[in-house]
Amino acid sequence: MSPSSSLLIVGVARSGTTWTGRVLGRTEGAVYVNEPDGFRDPFAFRVMLTRGENPIVAASESVPDYDRLWAGALAGGDTAGTLRDRLARTVYDRTPLDDRRAARATNRVRPRLRFAGAAAVPRRAGSTDGPVVVKSVQCILALDWLWERFRPRVLVVERNPLNVLASWIELGYVRNPRERDAVAAFASRRWGIDPPEPDSPLLVHQAFTYATLATELREAADRHPGWNVARHEELCVDPPNSFRVLAERVGLAWGEGARQFLSESDADGTPYRTLRRTAEQPERWRDRLDAEQVATIREILAPFPGALVPET
Repeated sequence: MSPSSSLLIVGVARSGTTWTGRVLGRTEGAVYVNEPDGFRDPFAFRVMLTRGENPIVAASESVPDYDRLWAGALAGGDTAGTLRDRLARTVYDRTPLDDRRAARATNRVRPRLRFAGAAAVPRRAGSTDGPVVVKSVQCILALDWLWERFRPRVLVVERNPLNVLASWIELGYVRNPRERDAVAAFASRRWGIDPPEPDSPLLVHQAFTYATLATELREAADRHPGWNVARHEELCVDPPNSFRVLAERVGLAWGEGARQFLSESDADGTPYRTLRRTAEQPERWRDRLDAEQVATIREILAPFPGALVPET
């Protein structure tokens, strides 16, 4: 499978990308690769130690490890399956989450985690002849590089910022000061927007990080009119028909597997599961945010280009 024939689904975290990816990943003959550059993969961890959680990569830049990560993911995303790969994954999986977070935030890596990163190998090309559907929420600031290098089909998923940030508040996102400083510096260079003060409330940092990623993603989509864009709120309206139309638009064949998954996922869930009462999603922020939080979010989003400020 050539990377250029793959579909890359990308969006800000908590925008509905996992739901979208899992539905489209069950279309006829498709293989789904979930977050090959995410926090659960030891090779991605190795990349994050040098490039950050949201790698900032210019289109013409040479980034060998990141290149190897994406070459395998977009070609099928099979784990290597070698003894070295299995050992690295086992050690990494048994490492406490707090140790992984501390390593990304400080670059001080405990010996077992250092071993897992050093031994890790990237995913490899799969044996499938069908389409490969890859989902990522970490590649937004490297998206131009990724597209120039591999030319995948791209689907951008957007969601109401109030819904996204309500979820970020609940899950405590943007806990890594090193990462949020890097993202804020990107916003300063890109649009001349001053970053929040270091001692600002967490919601201010969350809203600023969201705004940076969402604005860059929207501008990337504007630079590439051949990319597809879907809105989570619109997918929640008559999902069987909405997803069938979306699948056709991105070159995938709708079928019984995707229809059945979509039906089964319309149930009560938890933050990290894709079970959701679909009809409740578009306005969920109203029960999760108070007026002061909404006002803070609108204030932080206002200076960014791209009309991010939501209507309420």
